Amino acid sequence: MPLAGEKIRASDITRVVAKATDITSNVGPTSGTTPLDVITAPAFTPPDTNRRYMLVFHCRSIDTSVTGDQFVVEFKEGATILNGESYWSVGTGAGDKSGMTFIAYVDGPTAASHTYKVTITRTAGTGTATVDAGGTFPIQLAVHYVGKVTE
Repeated sequence: MPLAGEKIRASDITRVVAKATDITSNVGPTSGTTPLDVITAPAFTPPDTNRRYMLVFHCRSIDTSVTGDQFVVEFKEGATILNGESYWSVGTGAGDKSGMTFIAYVDGPTAASHTYKVTITRTAGTGTATVDAGGTFPIQLAVHYVGKVTE
């Protein structure tokens, strides 16, 4: 990003470079300890390798079938895990659901095609999880260009 007094170039402005179509239907339920793909961003190719990207995932709620179960929600590129966040089931009633917004940074991806996705996997317990969505509360994944890795 430019310093005070420097000119701003169009490439300095934070912008979304790839965004998955918002999902407006529930995703799930999970099955055992098999990762479930929640949402995938369209493939994109960075123009050079000195760029930093921020992945942003949001869902309004995750509905679980068994209180106390643990899940992990992860950003992945193929089988490579980029970042993960634990999710614990606090109950199975409507008031016991909670959503999440989380991010990961990717520094200097190669100048080749990249596809990022979010998965959910049960890591403890016996129940299932469904990522809730609807017309006014879609599941979202965006890839933002946020600057250079090195100046």
